[in-house]
Amino acid sequence: MISDWLGSFFAMLDALPAWQLYAVVGVLLVLETTVLIGLVTPGEVVLLAAATTVGSAGEYAALAGVAAGASLVGQTGGYLIGRRCGPRLRVSRAGRWIGEPNWARAEAVLQGGTGRAIAGSRFLAVAHSLVPVLAGTLRMPVRRFARYTAMGAVLWGLVYVGLGSAASAALRQAAHLVGPTVTGVAVAAVVVVLVVRAVRKRRAEQAARTAEMTAPMTVLGDVEPGEYPVTRSR
Repeated sequence: MISDWLGSFFAMLDALPAWQLYAVVGVLLVLETTVLIGLVTPGEVVLLAAATTVGSAGEYAALAGVAAGASLVGQTGGYLIGRRCGPRLRVSRAGRWIGEPNWARAEAVLQGGTGRAIAGSRFLAVAHSLVPVLAGTLRMPVRRFARYTAMGAVLWGLVYVGLGSAASAALRQAAHLVGPTVTGVAVAAVVVVLVVRAVRKRRAEQAARTAEMTAPMTVLGDVEPGEYPVTRSR
């Protein structure tokens, strides 16, 4: 039964020493954007699962801190890779495997140009793994990148640890309803995910076609907060 499986899952996580759990979460979140494993195993899934063990304010703060710190380290690693490898990564075999629509989505975030767009990219599936790489490729000033990336990482950690711990508490308190409830939610979630994925794929393809019609972007020097000048070579 689903309720038995969830009970075993929660018991397994609860049995892990906190330092081991935090170490696993930290490593996976660093690798998520440094070597792009987030394209296969999203950090949101890892963090939500770990958050089911949170039972106090101290544990909430500790896990959120680990998530924010690891996310910042990973995204900084992605930035440095992009700065070193440049456009070669995008046209490499790995870059082609990622897919031009995904690159175009990440590029659209940077074209937004505001600090809020950079910070908010941490909440975007797939794109958040590529935005740091593109930011490095386009030579975004490192201080600007680090400032807004840190803001997004902290907010992301607080939100997802809160969501995971709240959902876990609700499920534990209503164990007898878990089976039918989870089944209904799972079906609804699958439908929603399929619809959203189809819409995003269509938009990404449109963005990719638009990107192909435009010239490469060139980033200027450091800028004032809230502005991210981009020029196009013709």
